[in-house]
Amino acid sequence: MPPRHAPADVSLTIRIDSLDALNLRLALHRALGARIGVYVLAVDHQHGQTAVQLQCARDQVDAIMHAVMSGLPRAEFGPVLLAGSARRH
Repeated sequence: MPPRHAPADVSLTIRIDSLDALNLRLALHRALGARIGVYVLAVDHQHGQTAVQLQCARDQVDAIMHAVMSGLPRAEFGPVLLAGSARRH
């Protein structure tokens, strides 16, 4: 993983059917460990889902996805966007 001060290339969208944002956040930190970077977590009460926009280096997407699936097997991945464009959505 690039140093924490390195800018992220992409934003990886992760969704899970859960309103328990605290436990989802803890599971995400356990799954990614030191690889955790900047992320935004949003709870959608209407659809019963929590979405995470996780920023990372482009060359780390596969490793991050593998770690997320190992720690959060019910996770669903959405689009991988350029980090700058993810903020505008």
